[in-house]
Amino acid sequence: MKQQVVVTNAGPLIYLAVVRRFSLLNQFFSTILVPEAVYEEVVLLGNGQPGAIETQAAIETGWLQRAVVQDRIAVDGLLDKLHIGEAETIVLARELGKEKVLLDDRAARNMAQLMGLKVTGTVGILLLAQQAGIIENIRPELNRLIKSNFRMSRHLYNQLCE
Repeated sequence: MKQQVVVTNAGPLIYLAVVRRFSLLNQFFSTILVPEAVYEEVVLLGNGQPGAIETQAAIETGWLQRAVVQDRIAVDGLLDKLHIGEAETIVLARELGKEKVLLDDRAARNMAQLMGLKVTGTVGILLLAQQAGIIENIRPELNRLIKSNFRMSRHLYNQLCE
């Protein structure tokens, strides 16, 4: 059931914690790499917020691993279009030869795909869980996401809830 090693941005760490489904990450991915900027955003700056405790605990148990991006020039080159965590997620995946990233932001997802990466995010992980029989009905999960300010098109919501 577990897929390959992936690199994640903050969104999936935060939003899966919001809907109390953080453990899905460990169920679907063998190792998840967390760039330093993402760690800072979720754990340090987000102290006391959803995802902070879960991320730190997962790092301590080893299935989430902090990782440092080497190519700062590549990261800087993306900062006019993306946030630092998104840029580090994409660059780290490319540096390490990982083919999949976890991103929620549309601009970041588009950039990752342009750079040849496969992308999934919070909703994709919830959908995997539904397909695996872990979640019976995705609608309540999506409703909780939306109530926590997660942005999703009405079209996608309707398509997933059919």
